[in-house]
Amino acid sequence: MKVLITGATGFIGTSISDFLLDKGLEINYLTTTKSKIESTVNYKGFYWNPEKNEIDSKCIEGVDYIVNLSGKSIGCRWNSKNKSEILKSRIDSSKTLFKLLETNNHNVKKIISASAIGIYKNDIRKLQSETETNYNTDFLGTVCKQWEAENEKFNDLGIETLIVRFGLVLSDKNGALPKFAKAVKNYMASPFGTGNQWYSWIHIHDLVRVIDFGLKTETAGVLNAVTPYPKTQKDFLATLSRTLDKKMIMPAIPTGVLKVFFGEMHHLLTDSQKISSNKLLNLGFEFKYPLLKDALRNFYK
Repeated sequence: MKVLITGATGFIGTSISDFLLDKGLEINYLTTTKSKIESTVNYKGFYWNPEKNEIDSKCIEGVDYIVNLSGKSIGCRWNSKNKSEILKSRIDSSKTLFKLLETNNHNVKKIISASAIGIYKNDIRKLQSETETNYNTDFLGTVCKQWEAENEKFNDLGIETLIVRFGLVLSDKNGALPKFAKAVKNYMASPFGTGNQWYSWIHIHDLVRVIDFGLKTETAGVLNAVTPYPKTQKDFLATLSRTLDKKMIMPAIPTGVLKVFFGEMHHLLTDSQKISSNKLLNLGFEFKYPLLKDALRNFYK
């Protein structure tokens, strides 16, 4: 089996590539940085520039599946320039892949495309599932909606399409967790706003396994990649503090203060998305780290 991965050199893409290579799969990957192009027996890089709709068509030779993770990180100040690039990078990447598959002979059976649970409305009470259609209308919700619409077009080419909505991905190397851990270790951690907002999370290893599950099964449509046990933000920090054997002594930070420091990006900290993983569980997927305490212990033994 050969898989083409976009975003393969990023935080999540690297973990997925390493996992699949360990399983004996061949990986082709696309990169916008020519210095990152490698060529080994099972791991080959190809150049592309989605902004200019440029791509090396050799990247799909012998490829059975595509994992599309490409897009500018949302972990930046949401000014007008960055917001435009966040959206455009996702749309351009998907359009470039679509044109490649539309105009070249290939054997691609399925494409798995990333999205995010930010598509769901900010709701403190409701458990939201893939059947929801009343989406968030803020920036991140709009990005996810347009991103998913672009990726659903692959169905028109007769290619099975699976859109995986990532929750808060936990890793001790990248993402939000190291920042939270640093604050806890320095006794600077505090709830954001009320702290009652839900964080729907997933261990990086389980996320990688969800992608692998999507490659091995006929799962299609939309799938939430979150643990069955979300945590409120203050419970999340309390569990992390206990794991690191530290105390939380700082008072909560009012939402208004977060708006001043983070601008529109404060929604990443204060919005509540309590997301269901029932579809994934009903398909037969088994989490290795369903509980936050076990996930954190895996990182901080």
